Amino acid sequence: MSIDQLAKDFTQAVAEDREADYQAMWHDNIVSHEPQDGPMSKVEGRDALLQKHAWWNENAEMHSSTTEGPYVFGDQFAVRYTMDVTMDGERSQMSEVGVYTVKDGKIAEERFFYGTSD
Repeated sequence: MSIDQLAKDFTQAVAEDREADYQAMWHDNIVSHEPQDGPMSKVEGRDALLQKHAWWNENAEMHSSTTEGPYVFGDQFAVRYTMDVTMDGERSQMSEVGVYTVKDGKIAEERFFYGTSD
């Protein structure tokens, strides 16, 4: 599968909240980076990333979200996400860009960039 098709399929699966479909596109040794300190700032391996997703699903109440992209360049693609979410009793609007690196036909790395607030 081409990176263009992988990126389109992944982005569509995320937009439709089809977790099993987009998780099937992860490399077994996937690495996930968040721009924050703490235990989830760098997560390595499929099992650890599944735990990270489980934590998010248990702690975030998603009111709405949008997914834009993908934007492909070489072995990477980017997706822009916006979310209206409640965490720890506080509702906020979030914006982030995920940059994904593909290796051997699977997503080997994801790196998130958060929007700044005024």
